[in-house]
Amino acid sequence: MLTHNVPAAAAGNKYRKGSLILFAILWGMTLLSGCAPKIYNVDLRYQPTKQLVPPVTDGRKFSVTVSNFIDRRKIDDTLLVGRVIRSGTSSIPVLPRYVKAPEAVAEALRKLLAQSGFNVSPEKTTWDQSEKSILPGWGTILIGGAIDELDVTCLDNIPIKKYSAKARISLVFADVQKKKIFYRISSESSSSLEHVVFSEGKLEDQINGVLAEAMEKIFEGPETVRQIREALNK
Repeated sequence: MLTHNVPAAAAGNKYRKGSLILFAILWGMTLLSGCAPKIYNVDLRYQPTKQLVPPVTDGRKFSVTVSNFIDRRKIDDTLLVGRVIRSGTSSIPVLPRYVKAPEAVAEALRKLLAQSGFNVSPEKTTWDQSEKSILPGWGTILIGGAIDELDVTCLDNIPIKKYSAKARISLVFADVQKKKIFYRISSESSSSLEHVVFSEGKLEDQINGVLAEAMEKIFEGPETVRQIREALNK
């Protein structure tokens, strides 16, 4: 009788062991989800995606001033720059780590212009993008901007994490001394990524990547530099 019961007992033990392992895995996942942060933070900054050619000038030194951006995103809370959506839970907000999006995007543009060879003023101005409000102390060229879209989302599923990001910005160029707007342009970019790992770093890379690409598109073509050069020659 004992010899017939041993396989059954072994099978029962194996079943119980498997159940315990499954229970431990599920319990661990519950603990991890319970320990999930209430917010995520990203450092919005310029991370170059390509090497831009320095602008060709006639040797004159002129100063470019970049004002803080206007936030035109159609969202209830403009502090948000994204969200992480976990299975079976509500979404977790993604916020800028240091400064709000309008200041962060303006600083990113300053760094792009400086690295592209422009003489960028360190002054951080606020401009409503009207000609009458341009001040003579704002250098030679004034650039104002607006954030039309800026968002990063992660669907934090098991086992694949799906990241997506998008950015659309608009720029306004003005001749400071003439108090005249001479050029307007918009640009956008988007990206997606599937990965087995979730991290704030990947959120940050995705949103900074689309932001940089949207800005670089504006200055990599000849039209923007041509518009600036013509404004200076006039």
